[in-house]
Amino acid sequence: MLCGLMVLAGLSLPGCEAPVATYQPNLVQAKVLSEKNSIDMEPAVRETRQALEDLFGTPDDPKWPAVLAGEEHLADLVSLERLKRAAGPVRSDEQDQHFGLYREHCVHCHGTTGNGAGPTAIFLNPYPRDFRMGMFKFKSTPFGRKPTRVDLARILREGVMGTSMPSFRLLKDEDIEALIDYVIYLSMRGELERKLLAEGANLDIAAGEHLYDPRQKESAPDEFAAQVDAIDEMSLSVAESWEKAQDVTLTVAGPPADYPLYTRDFNGTPEQRERLAASLASGRKVFHGNVANCATCHGSTGLGDGQKNDYDVWAKDWLQPLALDPKNAEQIEPFLKLGALKPRNIVPRNLRSGMYRGGGQPIDIYLRIVLGIDGTTMPAAALKPDNPLGLTQEEVWDVVNYVISLPYEHISNATAGVPPFAREKP
Repeated sequence: MLCGLMVLAGLSLPGCEAPVATYQPNLVQAKVLSEKNSIDMEPAVRETRQALEDLFGTPDDPKWPAVLAGEEHLADLVSLERLKRAAGPVRSDEQDQHFGLYREHCVHCHGTTGNGAGPTAIFLNPYPRDFRMGMFKFKSTPFGRKPTRVDLARILREGVMGTSMPSFRLLKDEDIEALIDYVIYLSMRGELERKLLAEGANLDIAAGEHLYDPRQKESAPDEFAAQVDAIDEMSLSVAESWEKAQDVTLTVAGPPADYPLYTRDFNGTPEQRERLAASLASGRKVFHGNVANCATCHGSTGLGDGQKNDYDVWAKDWLQPLALDPKNAEQIEPFLKLGALKPRNIVPRNLRSGMYRGGGQPIDIYLRIVLGIDGTTMPAAALKPDNPLGLTQEEVWDVVNYVISLPYEHISNATAGVPPFAREKP
């Protein structure tokens, strides 16, 4: 007990040693593959774990795969120097440069492995992000793409409203950059692990096929070289998906200069007020219409009381392959014991609360509409001219106006068609 308290306090006594931090294998995915294919995944888990350690190192001593370090176009993706600042035990030097940043600020929620299952995760709603799927919700890149460094920096600086993700705005810029590198590192490591386990499910390791067997470096060098080449190719594929994301960010200048954006106490000219009223009416129509169809999930009054029985991709990842019933304790208990978090329904945002996890500025809401939210049931809106049946840019801004107005709009039908700023004062 005393040793534990001393370790938590950053002190030591003779005979007291801090536990060695390790990355935990993705046993949940391994069990899914085992059950689905009726195979023993233990050999694949063992070889995957060895490959990842040789490529990425340990929580106290991170590495950057040599195949990535040798690619010029990936040179700016992650810095080993910044990784080493973010990794390891918490400490600082005489110049007040901080080390162990991830363990100091992130590990208690996101976990050492970045699996979103840190010590406090079970108590949080929503759960912390699991980085290992390489999927992030709030970003400026198209649906299905990785976020940019700017996107990750924004989340770190702003936090995520309505969740337990706080703002780290007070951290130095160099600390923010180091944490961004470490998140990318954990995400790439986790995504490569998933690829290796999936590949391992197709091999008969007991019969002599191998994912990664360093013993063959001497006994069967050609076979080992082929294993290394295959893993290097997977690593490059994951890394390039991050690198390419930096070039596909959606740049939005905003609505036309003369376009009125809603504020509760809008005080424009009569013409501007008339145009804003028309925008709100259009936004309401699109919200309830068949093209955007926002009301199906967010509810007819925007209370988030539409479709509430679905799950996010992180839960479906292990529920769907085996058709598990998330309400059946007997079915899901074995997965919970291996580290999965109990599935929770993904509830659409209550737009009348005025709380938007992706940001509350008009441009933030615009991006969530046109880009969707990865890992959730929020799709990217169909847009003209790419889709002749989609929305125009102005219609998207009309929806933005309508969404921003919802916290101030009466729910009763008697006043639903009257903009708040245009109602008669009592």
